[in-house]
Amino acid sequence: MVQLSILQSHYHPKPDSLSISVIGFGAAGGGVEYDTVPIQKAINACSAAVSKYRRQCHVIFPPGKYLTATILLKSGVVLDIHRNATILGGPKLEDYPKEQSRWYVILAEDAVDVGIIGGGEINGQGLKFVQRLDEKKNVMVSWNRTGACLGDECRPRLVGFIRCRNIKVSDVRLIEPAYWWYVLFNFLPILG
Repeated sequence: MVQLSILQSHYHPKPDSLSISVIGFGAAGGGVEYDTVPIQKAINACSAAVSKYRRQCHVIFPPGKYLTATILLKSGVVLDIHRNATILGGPKLEDYPKEQSRWYVILAEDAVDVGIIGGGEINGQGLKFVQRLDEKKNVMVSWNRTGACLGDECRPRLVGFIRCRNIKVSDVRLIEPAYWWYVLFNFLPILG
């Protein structure tokens, strides 16, 4: 059963949009325990609602800090991160898929009508990947265990839209990436 609700947010979804809060699926928002499972459940429920009601659905992140491994964004789903909310990327290799090409905090693949909005932030906790601070170039942690990537390129990215269409990203801060901030690959129109 999908629980739908309308919540206050910095961004006001269209009147015919659906909204689901990550809190309703068990996210704590304390920044210490991982909220990956409740966040992904909320995204999956939103995706099911999109299929059933043929309307866009917003996953609401109320104020708090949401520590997560990779989350997969699906068609018709928009992450609505409140201005006092932060999504924190996990700092461990096991937080991410086995394939290095899929190392993102937030990843959408082959999705349509997706986005990230709301005034909040996505923080990759990049400083946790610095082995030694250096004035010219920091020495970074490398997760290169398989030879799939080169040296210090082996770290997770913040946000990736791979083969997606109709992408909207606005009013969100992307900070402290461990590697790249924002990746668009083989995409079609970006809105907003």
